[in-house]
Amino acid sequence: MKKYIILDDSSIKTGGTSLTLSAILEDRIKDCFFVSPTQLSQQFISDNLDKFWIIGNIMTCSTDNAVNCLLKILQDCRFVKLEFDYNFCPYRGRIPHQKLANQNCDCPHGRNGNQFLSKVYDLIAKNSLHSFYMSERQRCIFMDRIPLIKPDKTSVLSSCFSSKFLNSIAELSNKTKNNRYAILQGYGGWHSEAKGLTEAKNFCEANGIEYDILPAEEHEPYLKKLSSYKGMVFLPIIEDTCPRSIIEARLLNLDVIANINCQHVNEFWWRDESETLKYLKTRTSHFWNIIDKCL
Repeated sequence: MKKYIILDDSSIKTGGTSLTLSAILEDRIKDCFFVSPTQLSQQFISDNLDKFWIIGNIMTCSTDNAVNCLLKILQDCRFVKLEFDYNFCPYRGRIPHQKLANQNCDCPHGRNGNQFLSKVYDLIAKNSLHSFYMSERQRCIFMDRIPLIKPDKTSVLSSCFSSKFLNSIAELSNKTKNNRYAILQGYGGWHSEAKGLTEAKNFCEANGIEYDILPAEEHEPYLKKLSSYKGMVFLPIIEDTCPRSIIEARLLNLDVIANINCQHVNEFWWRDESETLKYLKTRTSHFWNIIDKCL
């Protein structure tokens, strides 16, 4: 019998959210049942009130049924919340809200916020047994925007990596490097713009750095390709909560050029390169230690 219900709508299976979620659940995958907001029903929830719910991204709650089901979960079920970005905003953050809607982001409770998300996040703040954030700066923004959040029921998780990846990283990190820097292409459109494709290209050209743009592809081939580069340039224009791309690059022994929009870059484990791998190896156990205390 499954013990955990994983509610998440991550659509890009090679994206950071999906990879982090997979890494977290790696050791208990047999106890997990996955469902997206669009698959929910009142009967399903009633049948699983005794389960422990792990809630990730919930941005596809656009139908009346999905809305009502999510509200029922937040009121009647035991759950924790994983905050991968800024789901309290329909545009997923301050800068996307400004650029895509030409509005200042005062989400979730302001005039430009979404009434449904405002209610959802008040319920999360009130009823979540714990909320996990990807960086300390992200957690601070959430607590500033949602006063009901209880600080003692929050912690910073960071991006998470599977044991398979962490165990294999040494071999890849020793790969012979070329003299070029990698820039991520992203998935096109707004995603590539948000991830700073243009800014990274301009930086390299202004500083005489030879570079290649790496297209989005399956994770393992991408890592093998990335491991042959001297460095990576990653200059997102959004507040990127804990981009795993530059963490992977560091673990692969690349020189990383990143900006302050990478919200984890002031944390101790990133400032001190000798702490990075050690810290990352603790993150999934941190998650499950808290879950086990909640059960």
